Amino acid sequence: MGESLETAVNNRKIFLIAGESSGDLHGANLIRALRMKDSKMEFFGTGGNQMLSVGQQQEFDMAEHAVVGLIEVGKHYTKFRRFFNRLLELVRQIQPDAIVLIDYPGFNLRFAKEVKRLFPSIPIIQYICPQVWAWKSGRAKVMEQVLDSVMSIFPFEQEWMKKAAPTLKVKWVGHPTKDRLLTIPEEYRDQKRIALLPGSRVDEVKKHFPILFKAAHLMSQRIPDLKFVWIAPDEKIFKLGNQLLDEFSRSAIHLESYIGYSLTHLSRCKLAMVASGTASLECAFAGVPPIVVYKVNPFTFEVGRRLVKVKYLSMINVLANAPVVPELLQNNLTAPRLAQETHRLLIDQERYLSIREKMRKIVDTLGDSGVSDIAAEWILSRIHTSS
Repeated sequence: MGESLETAVNNRKIFLIAGESSGDLHGANLIRALRMKDSKMEFFGTGGNQMLSVGQQQEFDMAEHAVVGLIEVGKHYTKFRRFFNRLLELVRQIQPDAIVLIDYPGFNLRFAKEVKRLFPSIPIIQYICPQVWAWKSGRAKVMEQVLDSVMSIFPFEQEWMKKAAPTLKVKWVGHPTKDRLLTIPEEYRDQKRIALLPGSRVDEVKKHFPILFKAAHLMSQRIPDLKFVWIAPDEKIFKLGNQLLDEFSRSAIHLESYIGYSLTHLSRCKLAMVASGTASLECAFAGVPPIVVYKVNPFTFEVGRRLVKVKYLSMINVLANAPVVPELLQNNLTAPRLAQETHRLLIDQERYLSIREKMRKIVDTLGDSGVSDIAAEWILSRIHTSS
């Protein structure tokens, strides 16, 4: 690490934190865009394999340790506190020109608060606005106090933040998935191909994948020539999924498995069974109607139900403010019910086409391509403003 710091003395240094696989992907694209504007720029911090592969000098892989839920986070408090302190020490050593926090608000906003206290001259930029409009709206005031600026990916967030945190600079850059869109001819879409996306975190996959597999098995009994495609975000989740599959009869369904390139594989599917999160919105970008599922610890679910201010969990439905795609949550999520809901959508062509058209209209509101480039320009402008 010492040699890296010495060679970087005269170069601009950006410190990035991404705590989940989706943030890792967006972070990697952002690093590429920044490097196109300044080939000597150095990148430090933590993320995942994708940010590492484009040159981030990582202290450790944060995305590998992603968890969700109050109880789950509490179990790992000591570990995350250790990560927190290591990253804070790294900021002290490097004295970066800017810190970019990618989503992951529970950890990142606490980190921003401490950096602001210890190193007030370093601009702190949040990339992907926390969903404070849905829950924990009090975070907006914290953001106003500790962040230099925020880059939002949904158009309504800029106006919402103006009211909740009027002195905080907020820029809508568009949705970064737009940079990854592929145009695949419709004839390449297999009408009997269904994607299985159980989530990107270990706890999510453990809860969802057995249900998705059993639902796929039930559907295969009714329609024997169905094909299922399991798309894992990384090698770790791929290995976990295979361990879970060892408990079932793999020959019960036609199953293909892939790591990464989710939009490429999704674009060849007709439907998806998908855990709520980034992947459900990716389905909209790929034109693949999803059946959105989610199950967490019962205590986490009850607390969340009381705090969340929006009617829906899926971002597709939130953006439409209507139940565009089916949601099966908590106790409503069972293999027979999921199989039934998926089968209905598979055979109801009118409903299927209606959902696709509604999703297309939603995607059209999320900006154009070139999002990473716009975000990179904004980061550079904040460095110039603060220097």
